[in-house]
Amino acid sequence: MIVSTGIGLLALVIGLVVGWPVLVLLSIIFTIVQLVMLAAKTAVERNDAKVADRLAAKQARHRRPDDTA
Repeated sequence: MIVSTGIGLLALVIGLVVGWPVLVLLSIIFTIVQLVMLAAKTAVERNDAKVADRLAAKQARHRRPDDTA
């Protein structure tokens, strides 16, 4: 994902140098979409870690033997 974002930024620079406004516009849109996807991926990974921690804690509570007997 980072590589494709870099390619989008490279296309943006080339479009600015050559003077192709359509390439510049498409590169800006592509780069924004890539950055949003990268942010979403990071958020999902963070959420997955939190859910895994909660699940592990819940499983540990259920596996613990009761001392009330």
